[in-house]
Amino acid sequence: MFKKLKLSNEHLAFSDVARLFEERKEALQLYCARFFFGCSENEMREHLAHHLQEAEYDASLTLLAAIEAAFRLDFDHRYEMKLKDQWSKKVRQMAKDVGTRPHRDIPIIQLIHLLEMVFVPKHIITLLIKYFKYRNWLAHGRYLCLEDLELGKNKPSKPPFLDIYQLAKTIEKSFTHNR
Repeated sequence: MFKKLKLSNEHLAFSDVARLFEERKEALQLYCARFFFGCSENEMREHLAHHLQEAEYDASLTLLAAIEAAFRLDFDHRYEMKLKDQWSKKVRQMAKDVGTRPHRDIPIIQLIHLLEMVFVPKHIITLLIKYFKYRNWLAHGRYLCLEDLELGKNKPSKPPFLDIYQLAKTIEKSFTHNR
């Protein structure tokens, strides 16, 4: 029998991450307007754009970590409650195969592939995988070229925070619906 999961209760709701990001953007705009008085307008815009991009990176990383936590909490709930739906059965089988509970040691990409078993649209799964590759890029220092991450068939791009947030809200509904 696997050890019961102990929660810290410090994980953020998706809406909290979005609110904090909006507040940080507003604060940065006020900061730049006040403390870069005397700089050229171009210098101030460049400074603000740089800090807004860093804020978006930070918020995206935090949101993607929150999405991963939501997956792991949902999977652990399904494992613990021994739910009978197809998704829950796959979670338990994966845990049995790996020898650990779903919240530990199973790569998030492998957990995302379980969604294929419950008829989640392929484009949602593709986006999740793309966004978690982006999360790894953010988490590991952004030193690789985006092209090396294989983020998509077209030109690689950094997904905007709003796109990640919209996907998070879609996922959140599916977790709530399936419990």
